[in-house]
Amino acid sequence: MPQRRISLQIGNFYHIYNRGNNHQAIFFERENYIYFLRLVRQRLIGNGVDVVAYCLMPNHYHLLVYLRDETLSKAMQSLSLSY
Repeated sequence: MPQRRISLQIGNFYHIYNRGNNHQAIFFERENYIYFLRLVRQRLIGNGVDVVAYCLMPNHYHLLVYLRDETLSKAMQSLSLSY
């Protein structure tokens, strides 16, 4: 599936979300949520992205991020490949 290209601008807020295939769960137990939040901290925070708010649901997540530099695409790719 081709990626949608969006022109990101430094200093803006972005709503990022991802959902499991066919609305299937991506988080099954408490440890899954904790592991994902650790990955968010490792892959996003400190890499040009400030996480302002988040919401983790069993089959999807939402992140509200503030972009400090141009690394959001690489940071999100790293997060997605890690979980």
